Amino acid sequence: MKSFLYSQFLLRPAVALLLLAASASAQAPVQLPAELSFLNTLVQLRKEIPFDLYEEAKFPDGTAQRGKHWNMIGVIPGTTDVEKGWATVKAAFIQNGWTSVKSIRAGGFREMMSYSRNGVQAWVTIDIEGNPLYIFVEAIEGGPPPFSLTLNAPAAEPEKISINSDFPYLAPLPGSRAHAGQIDPGAFMVTPKDSSQAEMVAPSGIVRSYDLPALSNLLFVTAYKDALTKAGWTIVNDGKASINAHYTQKGRNIWTYLIFGGGGYSIKVADAGSLSTSLAKTCHAALYGVLFDFNKSTLQAVSDGVLQQVAGILAADKTLKLEVQGHTDNVGNDAYNQTLSEARAKSVMTWLTQHGVAADRLTFKGYGKTKPVADNGTDEGRAKNRRVEIADPQCTPKAN
Repeated sequence: MKSFLYSQFLLRPAVALLLLAASASAQAPVQLPAELSFLNTLVQLRKEIPFDLYEEAKFPDGTAQRGKHWNMIGVIPGTTDVEKGWATVKAAFIQNGWTSVKSIRAGGFREMMSYSRNGVQAWVTIDIEGNPLYIFVEAIEGGPPPFSLTLNAPAAEPEKISINSDFPYLAPLPGSRAHAGQIDPGAFMVTPKDSSQAEMVAPSGIVRSYDLPALSNLLFVTAYKDALTKAGWTIVNDGKASINAHYTQKGRNIWTYLIFGGGGYSIKVADAGSLSTSLAKTCHAALYGVLFDFNKSTLQAVSDGVLQQVAGILAADKTLKLEVQGHTDNVGNDAYNQTLSEARAKSVMTWLTQHGVAADRLTFKGYGKTKPVADNGTDEGRAKNRRVEIADPQCTPKAN
């Protein structure tokens, strides 16, 4: 759950009354951290308090703290005078071990306070305004994430994947409840950095979804990003609530997209398959995951893992020679597409020669838009057609 900004936090009295209606009378104590438990006897707090196991809050002094996170809304009984209400509240905080850090007096009372006792570090922002007198408290109890995640690295041989079980190398977070998985027949798309155009990196995928109460986007991203990196994945893109990652060790070419939202999260996995297997069987292989800057032949750094696999195939077979082939979609004129396809194929060949492959074992050729593998009438089809392939000119395709 995102921390409240001041403009969001100061609800109009009518809205706050609706939030408090269920708890205004005969209210049972709410679950609060020990250092804030005195609030149950000081104010009428809303029963349901939004809580995050791990979140970040920004405070009026410009700092940001991470840890357990609460947002509390309540009514200060007995007065409608802001100054008297604040005097009562502040005295109670100080009596219970809190210290004032920063005060703001603009359209109401706003105070940042800190707490440090018995190994507990905590911070609050307190806002008081309105008639009746409302109190809004955002609190962080500092500390590390409540758990860490350990992931198994993908094996050298492809694992058996089922929609009815967890991914063997992408375990769910502790306490998660799984939903049934499903096959996603659509292409797995990744938007390279500094590009507005999504590119296909695998033909299809499998999605698993999970529920986890009190999970925050920060906890989700922190836990998985750390675990993926330790297991050998490369983080391609990450945002406030999502991660794209790529695994290219042990001859594998696996992509994952993890996204948090709506009280749960989903994991999508796509295995682009083995380059060496495809090359041996069909005499060519599409280099899924070799990505370029938009409308340019400049390779993105995320391409290195797949290109290392190509270099490994050539190192394993000293007699193998390959043609690097560039292909485009049908957007743009013939001359432009021909030039771009040649430039991209040459960029891949150059990368390989710069990483130990003898130049006389490679050639390159651009085919422009002349050899589509999908319908250019759709975004997905055009993404499939924008590709670089490797081909063995001396190979004979094997019968199915």
